[in-house]
Amino acid sequence: MKLNFFFIFFLFSFSQTFSSQAIEWSPDRKLDFNDFKGKIPTYNDSGAESKVGISYKIVSNSIWTGKIKIKIFAVFYPEESWFDKKYISSNDLLNHEQIHFDIANIFANKIQKIIDNQIKGTKDFNNNFQKLFNENYNEHNDFQFKYDLETKHGLNVEVQNKYNDIISEMMDLLSGVMKKQN
Repeated sequence: MKLNFFFIFFLFSFSQTFSSQAIEWSPDRKLDFNDFKGKIPTYNDSGAESKVGISYKIVSNSIWTGKIKIKIFAVFYPEESWFDKKYISSNDLLNHEQIHFDIANIFANKIQKIIDNQIKGTKDFNNNFQKLFNENYNEHNDFQFKYDLETKHGLNVEVQNKYNDIISEMMDLLSGVMKKQN
């Protein structure tokens, strides 16, 4: 990911509504090259770019009690994501892009936990939601940027493998927490 993409990525992902083409993160669905439908930029320094973000929707809002329920989730935007077809046989490249989506999911779940603990009603939502969301979303952006920088967009195999392990462990922990909650 390039720095200018980072800022576009940041701006688009605050949207509460998202394109019907967006793919919500699911443990049962991994990205494949057919998901990348965007146009390759003339000037690029990588084999692919994923446009991922964290979005939210209000699931319920009681006018009687003031209670509110918000769902936070990671999304992938196919129309804004691209890959250079000369890399279509590269599972390493696809794995690197999947990890961007997994990172978004990890942070979406982190934000969900914070929101569930601190936003109990409409008043909390109006006074605190955007601040809490933005603070944690900024942390997410920083992590995504660091991931690309340190892995050199997946080209540094040794560092990429370390991130593969770190993200895998985080996903395993998240999966265990999700099973306990259900």
